[in-house]
Amino acid sequence: MPEFLYHNKGNGTFEEVALQSGVAVDSEGHSYAGMGVDFADYNNDACRTWSSPTWPAKSTRCIETMAMAHSTMKLSLRHWLMSMKHSGWGARFLDFDNDGWKDLLITQGHDLDTIQLTFPALRYKEPMLLARNTGKGFVDISSQAGDVFQKPWVGRGLAIGDIDNDGRLDAVVTTNDGALHVLHNATQNQNHWLTLELIGHRSNRDAIGAEVKLITANGAQWATVTTASSYLSSSDKRLHFGLGFVATAQTSEFVGRVASPNAERRPRGSNPADSRTQGDTPEKSQPR
Repeated sequence: MPEFLYHNKGNGTFEEVALQSGVAVDSEGHSYAGMGVDFADYNNDACRTWSSPTWPAKSTRCIETMAMAHSTMKLSLRHWLMSMKHSGWGARFLDFDNDGWKDLLITQGHDLDTIQLTFPALRYKEPMLLARNTGKGFVDISSQAGDVFQKPWVGRGLAIGDIDNDGRLDAVVTTNDGALHVLHNATQNQNHWLTLELIGHRSNRDAIGAEVKLITANGAQWATVTTASSYLSSSDKRLHFGLGFVATAQTSEFVGRVASPNAERRPRGSNPADSRTQGDTPEKSQPR
């Protein structure tokens, strides 16, 4: 069926704009069997990208958005051949190697356990997909990412978070009629990281919707506090930034107004790398 995109009009109502935004159907007018979805700024240009895994013959969609006047959007569609023969479900952008570029992790598995009888090239159980962001595009590195990416599962839910607080994002995967799997990130490199945990006061306590801009010597990154991505899953709400070889984040700045209508743009001081920092959203200091 067609996809839906609800635009927040800022007055307590939403408007469905998927068709005019170019995301309801593909370029030939065909609908998608979309499952999981995630939004993130994967190329560090301050604009969010929408990733939505689909079923076979329809590659994972990455839709780049650019804010224009009057809250409209310009979208371009990128098809990923690496996912064409797979059925994607849970999906999350995450910087698994802390190089400053958000990669993409997808759980996979068809919904029909007899699919191979009808389509011999397809499988009910499928291994996960890990696509590394090189800064110029994505490369499928699943074959190099460890034994777990060679094991076929009927993957469904996917949640991410730094489970052991070692500065490397881990993942938890649920399977259909199978076990839950914890993927511990054991990536070895010299890259640095920073984790921010925001607390709301006049806004919601978890600061859901707050946006942060992090500035380093390599440029800027943006992230939004959320748990609502992937497929039937809720991830760690802490913001995780890979810093590469940079040892200090120069400033972090609140830029979003979603968490509180009274939140203001406010810079914060420098943050040392390889640390977890807790901060208040800007509205705390405002009078009640």
